[in-house]
Amino acid sequence: MTNGIIPNHFGFSKFLLTSLLTVLLLAGRPLDSQAILYEGIRPLGMGNAFTAVSDDENAVFYNPAGLSRMPDRVKIGLVNPRISLASDSIDFINDAMDTDFDETAEVADLLRQYTGKPQHFSLGFFPHLGLNMFDASVLFGVLGHTRMDMEIRNPVWPESHVNLNGDIGPVMGGGMNLPAVEGLSIGMGLKYLYRNSLNEIYTPAQIASENFEDTIDDDLNSGSGVSLDIGAIYELPDLIPYVDKTSIGLAGLNLPDMSMGSATRIKHQFNTGIAVEKTLLPWCTVVGAFDIHDITYSAIDENQLSRRIHMGAELQIPVISLRTGINDGYVSAGGTLDLKMFKFDVATYAIEQGAYAGQKDDRRYLAQIFFGW
Repeated sequence: MTNGIIPNHFGFSKFLLTSLLTVLLLAGRPLDSQAILYEGIRPLGMGNAFTAVSDDENAVFYNPAGLSRMPDRVKIGLVNPRISLASDSIDFINDAMDTDFDETAEVADLLRQYTGKPQHFSLGFFPHLGLNMFDASVLFGVLGHTRMDMEIRNPVWPESHVNLNGDIGPVMGGGMNLPAVEGLSIGMGLKYLYRNSLNEIYTPAQIASENFEDTIDDDLNSGSGVSLDIGAIYELPDLIPYVDKTSIGLAGLNLPDMSMGSATRIKHQFNTGIAVEKTLLPWCTVVGAFDIHDITYSAIDENQLSRRIHMGAELQIPVISLRTGINDGYVSAGGTLDLKMFKFDVATYAIEQGAYAGQKDDRRYLAQIFFGW
C-alpha cells in the first residue's frame, strides 16, 4: 500500500473519477427518465416551468415552438459548460480525496459516513447556432451531458447504488409564427442520441479491488435512438387584465419512446403550461409561469399530480435576471449575469427522493459559463 497525495488521488479515481472519466470518454450520460431530457439552468431556476415561456436555446428541449420567439437574429453558443452537484457531494469528494481506495476498510468507512445522503454530479455542454428571420427560426446544436447519481445504503456493510447514464448527439429544431392565426407559433425538433448507461450496486470490496475499472466497463450498456418533438404556443395579449401578454403552451417530447438499445430508455411525455408577462418599467419585466408535466402519465413513475406541477417567476432587468419557483414541491432559485458575449448562470433546485413531496429532498446547485452572442 502507498501513502501520500498522489496515491490518494489515484485511489479516488478508482471509485469516482474512473466512473466520470469513463463517461467523458464515452461522451456523457443523464440518469434515468427525467421530466425533461436536458434541463436548462434558466428553466430550473424557475421551477422548470418553461413550456409556455420558451424563448431561447432551451426551447429545443422544452417546446420547439418557442424558437420563433428568440429575440436575436443570430444566436451562437460557442462554449457553455455546465456543472451540477448535490449539497453533500462537495464534502464527499473532499473526504474521498483522503481515502485510500486500495483498502476495503477505508472505503467502507467513507461510504458509511454518507449513508442516506444522496450524491449527484452532472457535467453538460450544448454548443449551438440559431437563426431567426422572417417569423421563422432554426437551431442546430450538439448535446453532451454527463450525470451520475449514487445512494449509499446499509451502514453495517454499505452498498453504493450507482446510476451513471448519458447522451451525445445532434439536436435540431425549428419554429415559426403562423400568419393565418395571429399569435400562434408551432415548432418541431429532432434528436439523434447515443447513450451509455450503468445501473449497478457496488460493495467496498468490489471498489477496492484491482479490476474495478474493468468491472465498470463491463457493466456499461449502450444504444442509440431518434425522437421527434412537437410544440405550439398561443399568445393572447388581452386574456388577463393588467397583464401585457399571456401565452399558453403545449409540447410533446421524445416521440415515440427512445428505446436506446440496452441503455436506459427515454420515455415520451406531453407537457402544458401558461405564462404571463408584465412590463413594469421600460427596463424591468416580470414573467410568471405554471406547468404540468407528463399530463398523460407516461414518463414519470409517480402518480401524484403534485410531482408534475411546476411554477416559477423571473425578473428581467438590464444585465441581471433573477428567478424563483417551485419544483417537485421545493423552492428553486437562480440568476444570470448577462454581459452579451459572456454570461454566468447559477441555480439551485431540489428533487424528491421519497414516496411523496416533502418527505426527503435532494438539494442541488448548478453553475454555467456561456461564451457567444
